[in-house]
Amino acid sequence: MKFSALSLGLIAAFSGAGHAAPVTEYSNCVNVVVMQLISLFQTGSTAQNFANCGKDADGSGYASGVINFTTRNGDALKVIKEFMTSSSYKGEFDDYLDTLEEYADSGSRSTKNLDGYCDAWKAAAENPEFWSAQGSVVYNEYNVPSQEYVEKIGIKFSVTQAVLYDTAIVDGLGSSKSTLGGMFKATNNVFDSDVTGSSGNSVTVNDKYQVDEYVWLQKFLDIREKNSSAGRKNIEAYRSIVTRNDLNWSNSVTVTDSDGDDMVIKCKYT
Repeated sequence: MKFSALSLGLIAAFSGAGHAAPVTEYSNCVNVVVMQLISLFQTGSTAQNFANCGKDADGSGYASGVINFTTRNGDALKVIKEFMTSSSYKGEFDDYLDTLEEYADSGSRSTKNLDGYCDAWKAAAENPEFWSAQGSVVYNEYNVPSQEYVEKIGIKFSVTQAVLYDTAIVDGLGSSKSTLGGMFKATNNVFDSDVTGSSGNSVTVNDKYQVDEYVWLQKFLDIREKNSSAGRKNIEAYRSIVTRNDLNWSNSVTVTDSDGDDMVIKCKYT
């Protein structure tokens, strides 16, 4: 089941829900474009698929919902726990909670003892409060933390914000070289002097160097391409946007997919 009209109502609705809202919120356009591209590359459609569920292609147990929440990293369990606070929760996941806790704590790739999990997920996805639970976890676990990186160095462009948000969701928020935190640090460490450019905005790197934002973004994409295990198609899409010099968005953005076809992503769901 796919629901396209709701989705980034989803994220906007959870500003400040369980997490202090950042100083600078992503625009609705950034939110919508990121979520549509993630859906496109993870589920084959730009429509938000709350009922999506199956074994993860990268071996992270089961992947499900609008961003492929996984049983391995525990964000699927966070969605379920958020849903359990709803008055409409009917015990759909009660039989799986102990196993999900164990796998989230250990980072297990296993799907043992989770027979029927996808059936339960798909049944829960008939309930709009389960969509809201997914939106809440996306916002609190990925949207807000990625914006902290945006604020830290003074990023202004829609495309750069979207790249960091996308990286948080697809590659994670940790400090290793294959996650947003590690890539962000590695990008900053490339620069040991001011770097000028023509983009019209400079970011402040390591509290001392002024680096043109376009230059910084290109280097970040280089480092992400080298270290990301899951975001190859996403990187290609964002490179196509950067190549067009389409840095700020208000209505739509054109991306080139991995087959070389151009696609217009609108800043609102229709």
